[in-house]
Amino acid sequence: MTRGSEVKVGLAVIAALAVIVVGTFWLKGTRFGVEEISVQARFREAGQILVGNTVKLRGVPIGRVEEVALEPGGQAVVATLRIGAEVPLPDDPVVILSPESMFGDWQAEIFPRTTFPRYAYLEAPDPQMLPGYALPDISRLTAVADEIAQNLRVLTDRVSEAFTEETANNIVEMIANIQEVSDQLTGLVASQQQSLDAVAADLQNTTQALGETAVTIRRAFAQVDTAIGEGRLARIVSNVERTTAQADSLTAALLVAARELQETADVADDAFRSVDAIATALEEGRGTLGRLLNDTTLFAGIVDTNAVLQALLVDFQRNPRKYINLTVF
Repeated sequence: MTRGSEVKVGLAVIAALAVIVVGTFWLKGTRFGVEEISVQARFREAGQILVGNTVKLRGVPIGRVEEVALEPGGQAVVATLRIGAEVPLPDDPVVILSPESMFGDWQAEIFPRTTFPRYAYLEAPDPQMLPGYALPDISRLTAVADEIAQNLRVLTDRVSEAFTEETANNIVEMIANIQEVSDQLTGLVASQQQSLDAVAADLQNTTQALGETAVTIRRAFAQVDTAIGEGRLARIVSNVERTTAQADSLTAALLVAARELQETADVADDAFRSVDAIATALEEGRGTLGRLLNDTTLFAGIVDTNAVLQALLVDFQRNPRKYINLTVF
């Protein structure tokens, strides 16, 4: 082999090694000449994510998964993401692990939490560590679908057992009963329609009466307002005040008259008591008049004396000279 051939072979080997090294770094997601930072995210499980899988933001690749490891204690999985330092992360970012294609490749996507707010993200005690959530892979979805299919099969069997011909007949009978009840309700509504119309008419008449009453009240208020504006109300109040004053004067006069009447009644009462005492004395025969009223002999003497006086007067009228002797010198 000549010296030139050896140089060519050496250059080919060096080029192959360079391609291998560059390819390895490229597969690891290393971008030369670009400053990168590491971001960690916390998950309950890693799903199918592997070192070297793509990290995306809004569907655009921005880095690679650098490391996937269990958290101390094994309660969670921590993934280290290598992304460009110039990439602006959204507000309240979260990381979602999901299938990238139908061939089993996975990816880590960074979203604002508001994009998928219902996912149960695993929060981290370190505020610098992003919350994460891993979507179930196809195998898990298939297992869940199989379990759902089994549950549906069991449910179908139970429905088949429950839904017999007798059940169908009962349902038909129930529908017929519902139809009958509906017909009865329709008849009841129709029978009550007239009553409802009458009630509506009464309500309309009542409304009309209330409207007329309102018009009357407004007219009365207008008259009151006019009376106030023209001063008639003030005159009425003045007349009422004068009438009240006159009533007060009349009341005072009636009080004076009542006092005078009381005094007169007291005097009359005294007089009645005096008359009663006199009558009692006459009845008991006390005093001259009492003895005169009670002594029949004295009364008879007075009668005889009166008769003598009457006879004397008659005789004096007939014979005055007998009693008068007039001598003239």
